Amino acid sequence: MSFLHGFSVSDRKRTYKNRILIQFTIINYKVNIVNSFYKEKIMRIDKFLKVSRILKRRTLAQEACEKSKVCVNGKAVKPAHQIKIGDEVEINYTNGSLKFRIKEIKETVKKDEAQNLYEIITEN
Repeated sequence: MSFLHGFSVSDRKRTYKNRILIQFTIINYKVNIVNSFYKEKIMRIDKFLKVSRILKRRTLAQEACEKSKVCVNGKAVKPAHQIKIGDEVEINYTNGSLKFRIKEIKETVKKDEAQNLYEIITEN
């Protein structure tokens, strides 16, 4: 005997579709969890510059990228460029430049921990 015994045909179809949808959602959720463990951490360059407090605001980081003042691994990049751990970033200011290597990527950090996200290579 089915657990849907006594329901109309349309109710059975609707319930079956909902059950399939729930199963798919659970499987998709499990796959996303597994992928998050094995996936390499990446972040947009403009967001990293803001989170690491190298530049004060994200809009400043976006403007710097659009004016080709930010280079990642020797290439000028746009604000949406995805960075990863180990990338070398160079920012050209009007008074000089800053070159650093990305050590860690986090979505949010406290002010004291922001300097742990990167390692300065050269500063002029």
